[in-house]
Amino acid sequence: MSRLSRAGVARCVLPGVLMFSLAACATQPIAGPLSKQISTEGASEAPPFLLVPVDRITLTALSRAAPDGFSPLATPAPPPVVTIHVGDAVSVTLWEFGSGLLGPVNAATASQPGLVGAQSATVPVQTVDQSGTIMVPFAGEIRAAGLTTRQVQQAIIAALRGKASQTQALVQVVQTTDNAVTISGDVNRPGRVALMGAGTRLLDALSQAGGTTGKARDMLVQLTRGGVVRSVRLVDLQANPSENIYLVPGDLVTLSQEPQTLVVLGATNKNQEMTFAKSKVNLAEALGNGGGLNDSQADPFGVYVLRYEPLDVAKSLRTEPLPDYLAANATVPVVYQVNLKSADGLLLAQNFSMRDRDVVYVATSESVQVGKIARLLNEITSIGKSRTTQRFTY
Repeated sequence: MSRLSRAGVARCVLPGVLMFSLAACATQPIAGPLSKQISTEGASEAPPFLLVPVDRITLTALSRAAPDGFSPLATPAPPPVVTIHVGDAVSVTLWEFGSGLLGPVNAATASQPGLVGAQSATVPVQTVDQSGTIMVPFAGEIRAAGLTTRQVQQAIIAALRGKASQTQALVQVVQTTDNAVTISGDVNRPGRVALMGAGTRLLDALSQAGGTTGKARDMLVQLTRGGVVRSVRLVDLQANPSENIYLVPGDLVTLSQEPQTLVVLGATNKNQEMTFAKSKVNLAEALGNGGGLNDSQADPFGVYVLRYEPLDVAKSLRTEPLPDYLAANATVPVVYQVNLKSADGLLLAQNFSMRDRDVVYVATSESVQVGKIARLLNEITSIGKSRTTQRFTY
């Protein structure tokens, strides 16, 4: 039997090895899509997302994007004068000069300047009944529901005219039902908070509820008004006076402890879900918390941030119209691409603000795939040489 030389075996084996290697190119495991795959998908005729290279124009457009906060619900001035409602608890204090309905002159008040001969008495706190009235001694039933405290005071004085000397009245709402808001969730004293006649702002109401039970950076404030629900981070509410709006009767304010998080994936040294350590985090800090880019695997050109943007924000990121199928939704999937191969890219990363539930993805370099194939080819060739040596040794 003829014997093949090692060179002959190599000529027989290597073509098969090469074919196997080329097939393996497409099957080698990677952490996610390569940069060219994302670019191709984003530039297709019907891209499933909006691919946006990050530059200073992009950062400017994002900085101008108005958040979905409380300011659109703001009233231009404090609410109208608060009126009394059925179920409110009110107190009435009466004064008169000289002896009369309230009894003899009090010696303690007679010696005080401006109160000479003045008598006073306080009617026990009472609830405005279903008919909308309260009872005042000697004045009878007084209409209260739908009126301001000043109007009720005037009605009491008018009812006592001729029965007491120079009567004065003070009406105060001790507890209210309709002129109040409800504060619930992660606050120290949840419950109803009465609104002041001059207007009560949101932060004032939260203070009356005893403040939050957790860190401000982790708190989400949700306001429900007339079927409209909006949310703002407490730190943003504190930083932006325009968000600290006046509350109106019936508002529901809910505080929930919801830390902001983002996910770091791909060719980084540590894939993880990251909780914001402060109220605002930029892309450079997010990558740093992920252990930085893996030197042997990462493609610094392919650093991406994936998020859903409101439709108006997505429109501001490009000059041409959005495809109809993307513009038909309230939110648009956007993939931002940052090139960290340049120093300018690093500066842009420092100014790119992260948002809650963002996904940061670092693509694997194509050279890593080539290296994998080269190692595979070397291993297969070594195996072929080893078997040839064993077979033809004599």
